[in-house]
Amino acid sequence: MNRLYKRKSAFKVARGHVEGADNRTKSATLGYTIDSKRPGRGFRHVVRKRDIHDFTDMIPGWDDLSVGIESIILCAGDDYAAGHYDHFTREGTGSIYLYAWDEDLWMDVEQEYFQLHKWIFDALGLVYEEKQVQEPDGRGQCTEWGCFFSESQARAFMLTYVFLHELGHHVDTFRSKNRDTCIGGEQFAEEFSKKMFKEIWPVYVERFGNPERQ
Repeated sequence: MNRLYKRKSAFKVARGHVEGADNRTKSATLGYTIDSKRPGRGFRHVVRKRDIHDFTDMIPGWDDLSVGIESIILCAGDDYAAGHYDHFTREGTGSIYLYAWDEDLWMDVEQEYFQLHKWIFDALGLVYEEKQVQEPDGRGQCTEWGCFFSESQARAFMLTYVFLHELGHHVDTFRSKNRDTCIGGEQFAEEFSKKMFKEIWPVYVERFGNPERQ
């Protein structure tokens, strides 16, 4: 399981299978589908299908990197997940899932996650604050960070971090001998997302605007 961050309680990027998809559209030229499910009560999608098309156009080598991707799915919201990657061994394909967000667009993150991902928070110009909260076992307090997103910052986070991270898992799987194992795991996906972010960010800002100023 790919533990990355939490929103409200224990929000994380998870790996697992999600059944079905609504509003399926097929692009023969792309070779994969971009699907969208209803966000669910209390949630909203911060990424649209059009955003996926525009964003993937920016990714260097996308035609090669996307080989084997069966679908990109905008999923219903889940307090415990932001995105995940599934590989289907029998079909030799994979899918990337991006989840809807809580309508208020904020998240609480643990100290460890905040320190590891402060680079992306700062790049997006997030407002965040430190706070002390009760430990789950009730035996003390721990540090958490409240992170407050605008809609454009949430979209940028999902595209330039979560999507790239899950794409990293796909690339990692397809570089294995039988194309069925994430040989580099979380470290590879994190390094891949950081590398791609540096290459894409100026183009992203030109196309979508600077999320810090929106």
